[in-house]
Amino acid sequence: MGLTVIVTIDTELATDLLSAQSGGELFAVFQPQLDLGTRSIVAAEVLCRWRHPLRGLVPPEDFIRVAEETGSIRALGRLMLNHGLDLIAHWQKRSVAIEASVNVSPVQLTDGRFVDHLQERLEQHAISAGSLIVEITESQPLGDAVVVVRELERLRSAGIGVALDDFGTGHASTAQLEQLPVSEVKLDRLLIQSLSPEVDDVLMDTMRLARERDLRVVAEGVETEAQFERAVELGCDRIQGFLVSRPLGRPAFDALLEQEQD
Repeated sequence: MGLTVIVTIDTELATDLLSAQSGGELFAVFQPQLDLGTRSIVAAEVLCRWRHPLRGLVPPEDFIRVAEETGSIRALGRLMLNHGLDLIAHWQKRSVAIEASVNVSPVQLTDGRFVDHLQERLEQHAISAGSLIVEITESQPLGDAVVVVRELERLRSAGIGVALDDFGTGHASTAQLEQLPVSEVKLDRLLIQSLSPEVDDVLMDTMRLARERDLRVVAEGVETEAQFERAVELGCDRIQGFLVSRPLGRPAFDALLEQEQD
């Protein structure tokens, strides 16, 4: 007999999250990605943050799960998408190519209008589809895999990048990496930071498969010079983590890019 797992939701937090969307409590931060070939900042992951008036900063792992369970993840996703597109459009006007990656839940992918909305927003901003990367989050399983794969294929057909996020520790596996229409794989920080021989085998298999499929590989959670060198030795294309920069508010991120242009 199998076990039934009951997941409880913090109803008070869920109610507060609904009001937070109109109260200005939600905001975006941007974590830079460094290209290992050019050693320059080429992209940013757009991350949602919530400053609760009483609880202070609510950990994303707490409120994202609530947002997915209640459906408010759709509004959060649109908000972060707008921040990402604004970033790309701003720097595009200055002739600086910058990409933005936005986390997307399987809940969003199965609502039927997500891809259309994305394409409409790209057209409104006059932005190249290749400047946007959709990251599939692993906080939930893919759910209706047939629908999800179909929507991901639509994204790829439109030229939008698709990244498999937190690879190696969540629901994703090498089988999914082979089957899903992705253009990028993001190695979870635990893989990069681990010294286990078993982890090394996973990394080597992942890199081999990524090269066979011509996928870009991003190492997450790079915090030390040793981890940086490991990412280089593995053949990763980009890195992301505190060694490059912590997530930054928009003014600080813009200032970082301006320094690179000088």
